[in-house]
Order: sequence, then structure tokens, then C-alpha cells
Amino acid sequence: MRALMAEQGFRVSMDALAQRAGCSKQTLYSQFGSKHALLRDLMHEQLQLTTARLGSFEDGVRAPLQAFAEEYLERLAEPDVVAACRLFSAESPQFPDEARGIWRDGGKRLHQHLAQWLSQAMQSGLLRHDDPHASAELLFGMLLGLDLERVRFAEPQRLPAARRAWASRAVDVFLRAFAPDAHAARRRC
Repeated sequence: MRALMAEQGFRVSMDALAQRAGCSKQTLYSQFGSKHALLRDLMHEQLQLTTARLGSFEDGVRAPLQAFAEEYLERLAEPDVVAACRLFSAESPQFPDEARGIWRDGGKRLHQHLAQWLSQAMQSGLLRHDDPHASAELLFGMLLGLDLERVRFAEPQRLPAARRAWASRAVDVFLRAFAPDAHAARRRC
């Protein structure tokens, strides 16, 4: 269904989605209620997969943050995600409500999830206390780099090894910027 959304964007019909899923339109409506709810469910599934490694701080923050960063960049580079981003961006003026739904159920929720995780790390003294929402946005900005511009202008995406290296660089810079205060770190010991 993700591939179909990437092909047809907001114009995709429940008939087409049902045909691709190999079920009836009635089955889709009974399970999801609407096309928007189906899309929200798909986005929630992707969000869960992307944030799955943002877990405990047993081994510090670097390992889970690195795993999250790599997963995030990997998912953004998937061909159907790239195609959907291009199409949804182009169609958003004609479908503003649907576009806002994509943001609310996708990017905004992802940002909130990361901000909550960063807040917990800050409260645990593993990161410097700061605005976790601004910190999350800064990390996303570092991770994306020029990738959205590459997508927009049909430039080749980074290869997997280059994405992992970029994720590592962004996480390193982020962790240096938000390293806990040395005085506060000594008080924790």
C-alpha cells in the first residue's frame, strides 16, 4: 500500500488500495474507517519502526541515538518514501488538509517522540538541560543535511555506508553540543 500511495499520492482511492491489498473496499473501511485512518495507521507503523531503538539509557545515549539516526535515514531513502515525499509535497496545495494530516501523524509525532526521549536523557543528566523540542529539531536538521534538497531536485541519494557515516557524524556533533555540564556530571557520581 505504501508503494501505491507513492504512485498516486492523495488521489489514491480506497478501491485501488483494496485491490492492492487483495481485499474488498468494505474490508478496508471496516478495519480502518477511512483513507485518512489507513494512512495514519501506516505512518504509525513506520514511526514505531523508526523509534524502536530509542529505549533505555543503560549504555548511555550514543548507541540508541545512533541506531535511531541510521534507521531514520534508511527509511527516508527508501524509494517509495522518496517518491511519496515528492508527490505529497507537490500535491499539498491542492490537498492542504491531507498534507497537514501527514505532518501531524508523521513528522510531528516523530519529533515529539524524539523530544520526549531527549527530555528523559536530560532529566537523567546524560545530556545538558535545554529545550528538548528545539534539541530534537536541531538533530533532525543535522541528520537531514541536504538530503531533502537532493530528493527535491532528483539528485542521487547517499549510499547506505555514506548514510551511516553521516548519521554518526550528526550524532557526534549533537552529543558534543548537548554534553552534560561537567559540574553536574560530577554531582551525579
